[in-house]
Amino acid sequence: MVRSTFSLVSAHHMALSCGIVGLPTVGKTSIFNALTGLKAERHNYVAASVEPNLAEVDVPDERLEVIHRFIPTQKVVPAKVKVVDIAGLASGAARNEGLGNKFLGHIKETDALMHVVRCFERADVARATPVDPRGDVEVLELELAMTDLDTLGRNIDRVGKKSRAGDKEGVHQREVFEKAKKLLEDGVPLRLHEWKKDELAALRPLFLLTQKPVLYVANVGDDDVAGSGAHARAVHAHAQSKRSPSIAICGDLECELAAMGPEDRASFQADFALAELARPRLIQSVYKLLGLQTFFTAGEKEIKAWTIQSGDTGPVAAGKIHSDFEKGFIRAEVYSVDDLVHHHTEAAIKNAGKLRVEGHGYVMRESDVCHFLVNK
Repeated sequence: MVRSTFSLVSAHHMALSCGIVGLPTVGKTSIFNALTGLKAERHNYVAASVEPNLAEVDVPDERLEVIHRFIPTQKVVPAKVKVVDIAGLASGAARNEGLGNKFLGHIKETDALMHVVRCFERADVARATPVDPRGDVEVLELELAMTDLDTLGRNIDRVGKKSRAGDKEGVHQREVFEKAKKLLEDGVPLRLHEWKKDELAALRPLFLLTQKPVLYVANVGDDDVAGSGAHARAVHAHAQSKRSPSIAICGDLECELAAMGPEDRASFQADFALAELARPRLIQSVYKLLGLQTFFTAGEKEIKAWTIQSGDTGPVAAGKIHSDFEKGFIRAEVYSVDDLVHHHTEAAIKNAGKLRVEGHGYVMRESDVCHFLVNK
């Protein structure tokens, strides 16, 4: 029997990933840089970059430092989010004009999309027509839908033979793919449809873009950091109509802030009345969008944050640490970060009767700190 307080490297534990999409010159790379603290090259012209910008970002979480105050350790390991920023998609990308499809391939396997919409007026950033957030959103969403229609068409042909031969799986796949195609033709993104479990299983291998949850990001100018102007409001209204969250961020300001030292940053934030940096807000919005939560393992080797789906049970959480732990799960010893703040040590938590022993059916709670007991 092993009491796991440490993590073993396992293919089972993959970073969450988010793809950034938008038309050219909307400021996607500024948002990418704000999110990652990197300095990827920005382009003020259409279709300038081919290779995607990629980064793994630490998820900011002050609870890690709180745990560390009470539990000495060798290292503190935050959860990670992988961010993929692809080149701007011009209209017609899905029909292989320009490099559209190649770019879209880079985000096929991401968990969520961040759709950046231009809500700033700037003469030095190329744009032939007036700034029009609503129109831009519709152009981009049409591109994603066209790409999915293309994928579905190819796959309907592929399973057609099997289904004509009476193969049960082939018949089911064709029905599901045709249903998805009809929804897209009617202008309904696939994420807005309530799919049954077996339908989702059929669609999953196709990595359809309109099925991914979307966070709309209104990239505002420094004259509207609160995102209350007409352009940002248009984005918020569209997001609401699609049952999706939205957030307003000034990408240019955030990039400047990311490059500053703490003192300069504080006075700069005060000048623009910015309560906090965008990065935690962006990452937390993606977490919420995907229904994710965090639990922690803590011991002398490391304190580590782990990402799970809301509703996951103890064995599933243990399986994030090592795939064998899910099968061998016996029980979990659990307390919350707040318990640690209140009682200062695990021994004191135990003495106060606050250390919970949970079995197979335990549904994990946000901020749980766990030791898993597993059979080797």
